[in-house]
Amino acid sequence: MKILISAYTCNPTKGGESANGYNWAYYNTLLGHEVWCITVINSKKYIEQYLANHHVPNLHFIYVDVADWVQRMYKYQPGVYLKYLIWQNNAARIAKELDKKIDFDVIHHVTWGSLQLGTAMWRLNKPLIFGPVGGGQTALTPFKKYFLHGWRQEITRKWISKLLLAINPNVRKTVRKAKIVLVTNQETYVMVKELGANNVSYFLDTSLPENFAPVAAPELPKSEILRILWVGRLIARKGLSLVLEALSKVKSGVPFRLTILGGGRLSEFVPGWIKEYKLEGKVDWKGQVPWEEVKQAYQTHDVFMFCSLRDSFASQFLEAMAYGLPIITLNIHGIKALVPDDVGIKAEAENPDDTLTQLAAAVEYMYQHPAERIAFGKKGYEFAKTQVWPIKIGLINTYYEKYSHSNFKV
Repeated sequence: MKILISAYTCNPTKGGESANGYNWAYYNTLLGHEVWCITVINSKKYIEQYLANHHVPNLHFIYVDVADWVQRMYKYQPGVYLKYLIWQNNAARIAKELDKKIDFDVIHHVTWGSLQLGTAMWRLNKPLIFGPVGGGQTALTPFKKYFLHGWRQEITRKWISKLLLAINPNVRKTVRKAKIVLVTNQETYVMVKELGANNVSYFLDTSLPENFAPVAAPELPKSEILRILWVGRLIARKGLSLVLEALSKVKSGVPFRLTILGGGRLSEFVPGWIKEYKLEGKVDWKGQVPWEEVKQAYQTHDVFMFCSLRDSFASQFLEAMAYGLPIITLNIHGIKALVPDDVGIKAEAENPDDTLTQLAAAVEYMYQHPAERIAFGKKGYEFAKTQVWPIKIGLINTYYEKYSHSNFKV
């Protein structure tokens, strides 16, 4: 099959969405497909350096640029969106010319995974798979105190989202012309349906390398205290202050210790939060650490507690579950839609007081019921094993085969 992958962010030497862009293209080549990946010219040197040592004969890259004045605008937030939209138009024009020579069977847009920004690849009039994408999820107003000075940014994001949905012609064209739209949460699902999509399905936008998880679910040595782990960037929406406040409400008879791994804009607030919530001696904040230390932490803790207040999905959940850690989190967004309930405890997020009570009770339960805690971890391990790249690529290929140009007249 001849596949075109649209990946604005694509870099095999980085993580996150950049790695996803490359992996969608690369893992499809392992199934024997001829794959073309269209991406930004900024990624060219990284991709070519990587491919010099990791040659993939059936993987081809097309690099698309934007005008200098557009690139200069990128340093301003509106310029970020402007560059993406102009790049999309340029990429679609180049892809259309390329399609005349190659005759793609299917087109798959993978990054950015944003509903509001859509893709211009619908213009090729070929079978289009769009996603997985998020964008419908918003921060919950009752929890705005946990955003500190970042709440204004959340409001701005919400209005920009509405504006893009209203003025970006690619959005409605994309969801209506796509053979299937893959979404990461219920909020985005509803939004896509309202925009006129005929075929929408849930699909997790995070995957693990094939050999990431241990061969069997790890069994942690017993400990007199509950060892809790938090991993992430220290930005407001990741909810660290909510976790700390919840831990301050845990009953005194429940011994625990929290390890925080991560740095970021809110680093200066962490010592104050620990003092405010009287958690001195119960929290070990190590800041930004190398991956090997994060990996070791997954193997030496009992519970992963992470309560992001707005996320499609945090990759840390899959990493933690791959090492057999049960999770404590909020029952919102991607976690609510795509993660089984039997991998841990999900607190409802309707009002902060009830949420804090539920989170504290979850910590107490994990300490008081070690057998159930281990059972949660094993279920999480089983789920994580299904979220590896080869399996996800196999699943996406069922859509390719169903909707490909050779089987479906557009």
